[in-house]
Amino acid sequence: MSYSDIMLMPTYERRFFLGLLSKDAREREEQAEEMKQQAVSKNSKGSRTTKVSGEALKNKIKAGEIKNT
Repeated sequence: MSYSDIMLMPTYERRFFLGLLSKDAREREEQAEEMKQQAVSKNSKGSRTTKVSGEALKNKIKAGEIKNT
């Protein structure tokens, strides 16, 4: 519907129509958020890993922080 069509409606119809539009927009936002959360939870490992450079690894092995297997 165009802006002029909506402005020609009686006030009670316009209010009802705009209420439906805003409700629909809120539901779409909620669905988008749920889809985003599901996508994040499916793709994540759930644990953190850190990368250590070669020199730092050698130093940690010498210091005994990491066991050499």
